[in-house]
Amino acid sequence: MRVSPGGVWLIALTACGSLGLQRIELGESTEGRITISPGRTVNFGRVVADAEPEDETLTLSANGGDVRVVDIWIDGQSSAFSLLSDLPLPRTMEADTEMDVRVRFQPGASGNYRAEFLVETAGGTLVSRDLKGEGCSDRDNDRRCD
Repeated sequence: MRVSPGGVWLIALTACGSLGLQRIELGESTEGRITISPGRTVNFGRVVADAEPEDETLTLSANGGDVRVVDIWIDGQSSAFSLLSDLPLPRTMEADTEMDVRVRFQPGASGNYRAEFLVETAGGTLVSRDLKGEGCSDRDNDRRCD
């Protein structure tokens, strides 16, 4: 076997003594890369616990080639953050396209919350964005943090 740019040459000797030469083409890896906007920690701000949630949209962009997204999830010790978008995965994003993913923050109690939004590609790349928010109380029932 001989490796050359763009392919592999396979030399085979068959049982009847004939010699075969076959070139097997190797596809070049053209997987692009995923970026997430906003490009910083997503801060959901102060949200009244057990009241109206706060939603944010994160935009995934495929740059430099097609990207196969195999999984999207939120990792953290709190269930205060959740994915709202029901995305059929795995999914191939063509180069220079975008996909919006909606994330919800709904704290169950007062306190600071943190989690991580993660995207995994078929090439094994993990891209993440930090999520944070604060749950607060509404003692005077005006739907605002006191």
